[in-house]
Amino acid sequence: MNGTTGSALLQKYWISIVLFVLAAVSFASGVVALAAAFIFTFIVPGLAFYRFFPLQNYERWAFIPLFSVLVSVELVYWAALAVGYSTTTILGCFIALAAIYTLVVFRKGQEFKPQQLKAAIGRINKPAAVLFAAIFVISLAVLLRTVWYTTSDGIVLTGVNWQDGPFHYEIVESINCGNFPPQTPNYVGTPLSYHYFVDFHTAIVEKVYGYLPTLLPVLNACLIGVFALAMYALARPYGKQAGFIAAIVGVFGWGFSYIGLFQNLLSGGSLSNATYMQYGGLFGLPPIYDNLLNQRPVLIGLPVFIMVLALLRSMDDKKRLLLAGLFTGLVYQFNNVAFFCCGVAFGICLLVNLKKFKKEYLYFLLPATSALPFILFGGGTFNFSLGMQWAQEFVKYPPLYYFANLGVPLLLALLCFVKKGNWHLKGTLIALLLVPHFFVFTPNVWDMYKFFTFAWIPIAALMAIYLARSRRVLVAVLIVLSVLTSVSVISYNVSTSYLGATWSEYDVGMWVRENTPEASVFLTSYSIHAPTSLAGGRLRVSSYINWPYGHGEPLGEIFERQTAIDNAYNGTENQLESLVRTYNVSYVYVGGEEQSNYPNCLEHFDGVDWLTQVYSQGGQYVYKVKWAEMPS
Repeated sequence: MNGTTGSALLQKYWISIVLFVLAAVSFASGVVALAAAFIFTFIVPGLAFYRFFPLQNYERWAFIPLFSVLVSVELVYWAALAVGYSTTTILGCFIALAAIYTLVVFRKGQEFKPQQLKAAIGRINKPAAVLFAAIFVISLAVLLRTVWYTTSDGIVLTGVNWQDGPFHYEIVESINCGNFPPQTPNYVGTPLSYHYFVDFHTAIVEKVYGYLPTLLPVLNACLIGVFALAMYALARPYGKQAGFIAAIVGVFGWGFSYIGLFQNLLSGGSLSNATYMQYGGLFGLPPIYDNLLNQRPVLIGLPVFIMVLALLRSMDDKKRLLLAGLFTGLVYQFNNVAFFCCGVAFGICLLVNLKKFKKEYLYFLLPATSALPFILFGGGTFNFSLGMQWAQEFVKYPPLYYFANLGVPLLLALLCFVKKGNWHLKGTLIALLLVPHFFVFTPNVWDMYKFFTFAWIPIAALMAIYLARSRRVLVAVLIVLSVLTSVSVISYNVSTSYLGATWSEYDVGMWVRENTPEASVFLTSYSIHAPTSLAGGRLRVSSYINWPYGHGEPLGEIFERQTAIDNAYNGTENQLESLVRTYNVSYVYVGGEEQSNYPNCLEHFDGVDWLTQVYSQGGQYVYKVKWAEMPS
């Protein structure tokens, strides 16, 4: 091989070489493995496959990270089922992805040769890059102050939806501590029916490095950036201005609930009292930015839905239809509401194109069937019933309710209806606004509000389309009026400091992580906070009632567990033994909440011969169950 040939091969396969070296070194270095995890789960699959689909350049920026997360997580999942979940399995998947990328380059050539890379970077839209960087930085700053933020008192998990943080951490840490295939970590003995793949992605990235709880807010910020890229791509066909408006309003827009912020400030109140959501009140819908900060499944669900809407604009393009169907199928275990909404969007597009219907339109359905294994064999729960319970309970002062919550963007989206075209967006908007008023798909009726979160996508896009050629001064004023609620969201989140764990609770959690067998079951109070799960990564008998209830567990069975836990802490030894045997409990935890709810529990447990105290520091206690000494 002469020098010219060698140089040509190096230029063609230089990225492949970097990827293989990165994967190989990851076996020896956790830091390198962490960098590799970001590259292989956010870039490599999308970089390999974007060339098979007719995508505009601005669509590729959203496609690559989104498709990469979907495919890499799916690959690791099936590989882990086959050979076990481990760092070796994950890194093996990275090598497989590098091989796939190399095969694509072998067949199609290299589009990113070193001398071309600088030119490609120079063609990046600078204002757009600044916007997306700003969205990422703002989101990262808020998240680092609200999720796993350390203070002298302990670890902060705060914000209006502070109770969801511990739930996601328990999934991530339990998976990385042997809970795979996962059972529900905080309702032991039941398969994890929750759409948990966003948390599984976090677990994968963390697994190759080691325990890293601060990873979660960083990944959230990255995915908010992907959401902004997708919003830009959806509206960009109508001009750059439309793309910018869609990205800004899509992320930060909402209604008029910021009124509460100004009322509170004018009355001399603190920011921590200026809540922007009134559960069951007029401003009853959580703003989009609050959802992006706190609701992890939508961080993938919403961008996928956006990309499906963008792809369905071209119903006559078979490859784009196939890709829309593939996105839909892959998103199910990330967010089953997104799966349904993608199906609604496809149905609307079929209806809009009914007069010129072609059988090729059904190409969408074939790749969408990739969701079937999860639908049929233990995927996310999906109930169905007719009913107006959500609207009857939560819609206050209609129709004012809708304009109060969805604000200027909804008004401008409705004005867009007088113009021709864009019925794939208009029809989807109407359908998604109607769904929660006549159907119930979620075990907890309140969760039907999430359809408004998905309806927000066509609302923001239609607003952007309506203002695509408007004067910039007018656009700026309307954007400001649309995004003020996110000022309230940010100020409230960063001004509250709800503790997820005190330092003594964190210490016992880390002791549990290092000194107890993986997948051990702990008896704790049925509460939100349990350091044995939050930091320790161990399973527990039950937890905060809305977690199992919201994921489809019958209320009667939840109450039975709660009663059994009460009896185990403050009842008889026989009642304790019954619970231990029923749920295969290995350890009993007593923290501040347990001592408050069951004042005599320490004396009770000290008197049980088959329990031995193995941890006692800072008001935290752990007892080990000596199964061999239990009554036969």
